[in-house]
Amino acid sequence: RGSLVLGQLVCGLQPAERRLLDRLVDDGFELVEAAVRCLDDFEGPDTECTTYIWREEFEDALDDTRDWDVEEFSDTALPEFVELCADLRESQKAESLSDEELKALTRRRRSGVVGSAD
Repeated sequence: RGSLVLGQLVCGLQPAERRLLDRLVDDGFELVEAAVRCLDDFEGPDTECTTYIWREEFEDALDDTRDWDVEEFSDTALPEFVELCADLRESQKAESLSDEELKALTRRRRSGVVGSAD
């Protein structure tokens, strides 16, 4: 409440995209309703949205001496995070396949014939 957070406002996520995002976000976060203002129209109206915030019960795990650093994250953890994102996306895609589609995909992969739609 009353905090300034720099980030991106993402609109129009489809339910499957939201579920994927929910799977990716650490359990230390919770999804809450919020009202935000964009910096390019800070005097404008609030935009109602939902956002992930760190759970109060895990606050002792935070380092109060410094903020999260996007450059440090990019240098140290980004490749692993991108791999996790890709793995979760592939898992979600596989979960949406019927048994027959999954069997066909497995056969194609075993034979080395996997198209770009896979």
